[in-house]
Amino acid sequence: MRKFLVPILLLLGACAAPPVSPPLPAPAAPAPSTGPAEAWDIVKSSLEVRVYRDGPMAQFGHNHLITSNGLTGRIDLREPRTASGFRLELPIESLAVDDAAERAAAGEDFAASVPAKDRDGTRRNLLGGEVLDAARQPVVVLSADAISGGPDNYTARVRVALRGEERLIDVPLTLEETDGERLLVHASLRLRHADLGLVPFTAAMGALRVRDDFEIDCRLEARRAT
Repeated sequence: MRKFLVPILLLLGACAAPPVSPPLPAPAAPAPSTGPAEAWDIVKSSLEVRVYRDGPMAQFGHNHLITSNGLTGRIDLREPRTASGFRLELPIESLAVDDAAERAAAGEDFAASVPAKDRDGTRRNLLGGEVLDAARQPVVVLSADAISGGPDNYTARVRVALRGEERLIDVPLTLEETDGERLLVHASLRLRHADLGLVPFTAAMGALRVRDDFEIDCRLEARRAT
């Protein structure tokens, strides 16, 4: 049963077949800009998704850690910053499940080791047709519909293209420019399965299940595009 205990990204999780979502509205018009866009390319990224076991039989499962360094894309900075935009891509094949080194650095909730067969089985299910469906859409696309806030803390309305559908989520993020040559972005949030149109996996009449909420932490480093 352990290999089924993973939600999704994002993100990410083991679940029943998701409901079909209605079409989303077109992106909102960006805030008026006072100048041209400055293009920044993503040169380094880290994505971490923390998924927790739940239920009276939780001891038969694992907390799972899903990680990737595969996010790529471009950020277009404008003045004001709320007129900026971005488009990121995450190859689903880049996702690692319960990497030993990553778990060791993730704290007490992930201290227990996960056997290789359970890691492999969980990853197969994660990429399979009932969850991420990598064969249908191998790349998750994240784009900014709108950005609000500032000057350092923002909220981005992010359009997530996954499994051939789109969802909108609000992502709090911080933005830091270093010496005019490096741009650092950090996003940390908690989602529920329903935010991505998914249903948490349950077994044994709910005694073994995935906790409905999961945590996402993402860090990006960008350099000026040449």
